[in-house]
Amino acid sequence: MQSYTPSQQQILNADRKLWPQELCFTEQDFAERLARTQQKIAQQSLEGVLLFDPENMFWLTGYQTIGYFTFQAMFVPATGKPILITRVVNQDLGLALSTIDQVVPIFDTQNHISVLAGFLQQRVTANSPVGLETVSRYLSIFDHRQLVDKSNNKFADWNGVIESFRMIKSPEQLKRMRAAGKAVAAGVDAALKEIAPGKTDNDLAAALIAGSTRAGSEYFGHPPMVATGPRTELCFALWNRRTIEQGDVVLLEGAGVVDRYHAMMSRSAVLGQPTDEHKATEEALIEILETAQANIKPGLTAGEIDHLCRSKVEAKGLGKYFKSRTAYGIGIGFPPNWAEGHIYAIRPEDPLMIEENMTFHIIPTIFRDGFGMAISDSVCVTKSGCELLTHYPRDLVIVD
Repeated sequence: MQSYTPSQQQILNADRKLWPQELCFTEQDFAERLARTQQKIAQQSLEGVLLFDPENMFWLTGYQTIGYFTFQAMFVPATGKPILITRVVNQDLGLALSTIDQVVPIFDTQNHISVLAGFLQQRVTANSPVGLETVSRYLSIFDHRQLVDKSNNKFADWNGVIESFRMIKSPEQLKRMRAAGKAVAAGVDAALKEIAPGKTDNDLAAALIAGSTRAGSEYFGHPPMVATGPRTELCFALWNRRTIEQGDVVLLEGAGVVDRYHAMMSRSAVLGQPTDEHKATEEALIEILETAQANIKPGLTAGEIDHLCRSKVEAKGLGKYFKSRTAYGIGIGFPPNWAEGHIYAIRPEDPLMIEENMTFHIIPTIFRDGFGMAISDSVCVTKSGCELLTHYPRDLVIVD
């Protein structure tokens, strides 16, 4: 039996206070998500599954915390509501939600795997199978080994189930993503209007973040991409107090986030008259984007769409500069990731069949010698094509 200090016991006995406004979607919506998940659990004859991924926990219950950098898990039983095992400071966020049955707190003086193993010993029949999200970056090899050693249960890999549900967005989820699209457009617009010689890339980043936030965005799944001058050639280079000069290329990629659902957009600019290389790059990027937008629809595979887009840039002799996938899935995101690209993407030879209500960030990016550019938009797949979630002129912005 676990012993607690008096202060710990008071925390354990604290009254529960539900906060209905903390649910991003309706209780009925979450009940349907749980039913779909438990149907899969039953089909595999499991007593329950353990989730470690914050995105999957959020999809299932609406639970979110920025404190997921410390260990937490969610037990989803074959019947009944999920149970959260988390650091004690996250307890109230869990107990605020009607979608969660109870919270098992982990105090800072406790070994988190010992707490989880003790919970399983009380909750699950000995030697009964329990599913584990073994592909989650939030379950370390060390913790997995400890859990196996400390538990008297059988564990089975349980991966990709909730992710498969997340790929197809509901009307309510799409409503959030359209709002996120408006927020990112506001942020990118603010950043583009900030560009001028003598300004710094920090000025642009501040404008982008402020513009998106004022337009309704929450915190992003990862920092916006803001780079200027030669550093635009380096993928994932971010702002670092560099002063903008005449002739510089500016690369901006931002996001809007509403109820953790993201929409992304990229635009590029140049200070002064663009060179022939700048113009050729702009033309290639827009052609890739337009080709993807024209061909993303149910019935084609991701690989087929990627080939159509890639052939356009290769025909221009720029194929060696187009190193990335054509698009990646988007939706729920928590730092350090704002995408669902680890679940699905449009990339070479991918057999994924495109379905209605999938959502993508089409991200043509070309990194040439001396500069890089990106012009991108987010879309939702419709019955016969795709709907733009982000709306802003695509042309290379020329700052005199």
